[in-house]
Amino acid sequence: MKRSRNQGELEQQVLEVLWSAEGPQTSTQILDALTTQTQQNGSGELALTTVLTVLTRLADKGLVEKTQPATGRGLLFAPTTTRERHTATQLLDLLERTGDPRLALSHFAKGLSAEAAAELKKLLD
Repeated sequence: MKRSRNQGELEQQVLEVLWSAEGPQTSTQILDALTTQTQQNGSGELALTTVLTVLTRLADKGLVEKTQPATGRGLLFAPTTTRERHTATQLLDLLERTGDPRLALSHFAKGLSAEAAAELKKLLD
């Protein structure tokens, strides 16, 4: 059964491919990695034009940079930030949008494991 994607899910999958790669990737390399993933989870096939559209959107958001390789015609794509920094930025953005950041942080802290709470406390001290 074909599974539909949530909004932004394909962008996240493309970023995951780039973060896991050993350097800049072509759109075809990204498509190949995504095709392997979609075959495993039943998400359906992707077209190269779809991947290029997502890469353009990510570049417009400042999350991916495009470079011209020394030889050849295609473009190379690389993330502009790390997975961890991107996640932190997303969390901070969500926190800013909440009506009550203190309450949101309280619920967040209650959901942490003892190990994660201890690590957070250590980072804050």
